[in-house]
Amino acid sequence: MELHELRRRWQQQPASSQIIEQQELDAILARQSDGIIERLRRSARLELYLNFGVLLVSLALAWLAQPFWVRMLGWVLVVVGGVCIVYLWRKLHLLRRMDDPAGDLRAHLLRLASGLRALICFYFRFTLAMLPVTGFVQVLMVASTAKRDISLTTLPGLALVVGLVVVLPALLYLPVASVTRLYLQRLYGQHLDRLEECLRELQSS
Repeated sequence: MELHELRRRWQQQPASSQIIEQQELDAILARQSDGIIERLRRSARLELYLNFGVLLVSLALAWLAQPFWVRMLGWVLVVVGGVCIVYLWRKLHLLRRMDDPAGDLRAHLLRLASGLRALICFYFRFTLAMLPVTGFVQVLMVASTAKRDISLTTLPGLALVVGLVVVLPALLYLPVASVTRLYLQRLYGQHLDRLEECLRELQSS
């Protein structure tokens, strides 16, 4: 890795020439971070476009569908799509700010990388929080499509609510968390890891 070699050379240089070498290190960091940041931007833009598509389909379901539970599902997806669009817009804003360090490049990138980590953590938690909400929509679907009326205040109705809103999300928590974590790591985490590794290497120099 180019950064490893130059950092080693920088440590071996006398103090009088380390200022020049440090400038080279900063230049390499800028080049490497540009490539990593561009990959992050591509991932965020792809997700943003997909969520706009989800939002349009969800609005159509919410307004045009006949079954009540389908309309509710549409409105839930509208909320999910809206939250994700705001989240991705914020993420793209942070990534654009990485082009304007306004001072110390390393401190600037560290600060913004930390902000991106916080946004990714929010996305992960929001995804898991949607499990019981999805279970509630399933309750509405079962209650509205059953051949006989199901009152949610009766024992069978309460069992249905507990099963779909509490038990099923609990069973799905670990697999959904694992898949979401892998998805976020593939789209964003691996690139942030490389950026933070570059920053740590420079910090240790």
